[in-house]
Amino acid sequence: MARVDAADASPGQITMACDLYGHLPRLQIVASGVVAHLQTKPRSYEVLYSVFGAVDFTEPRALLPTAYAALKPGGRLVFSTLAHFLSGDVAEAEVVSRQIAAKSADGEGAWMPRRVLREQVWTKLLDEAGFTGISVQTWPAADGPRPAATLLVSAICP
Repeated sequence: MARVDAADASPGQITMACDLYGHLPRLQIVASGVVAHLQTKPRSYEVLYSVFGAVDFTEPRALLPTAYAALKPGGRLVFSTLAHFLSGDVAEAEVVSRQIAAKSADGEGAWMPRRVLREQVWTKLLDEAGFTGISVQTWPAADGPRPAATLLVSAICP
């Protein structure tokens, strides 16, 4: 029977997740940064995924090797991330972040680092972390107020 762990360091996101999904029987909502959580779970997961989440907001040179170590052999990391900035600026050619506007738990304005990296950068980072079978698909932008193309990335822990 599948178990799902959902980790987030944001108190506001934890509260929202508990309110929306806390009733699900096999869901464990973990109030922790993803790297710290995964470090306690070596070779525990068959799949790790992030939907415009931890992979965008966590230093990838810390996250990806930790994710690799948390996956069982044959396990898969899957994530979606922006193919370019919402402003239309091209993705970064190096591992750098930009400060984006956010809201703190009390609703105040805040800033947080977000990584929007080119496909080749993600591929190199995943390869350096030990992943194989790396696949990157670009999905075109959908209609909406802030359309942006999406990278859908998948990699295997051999």
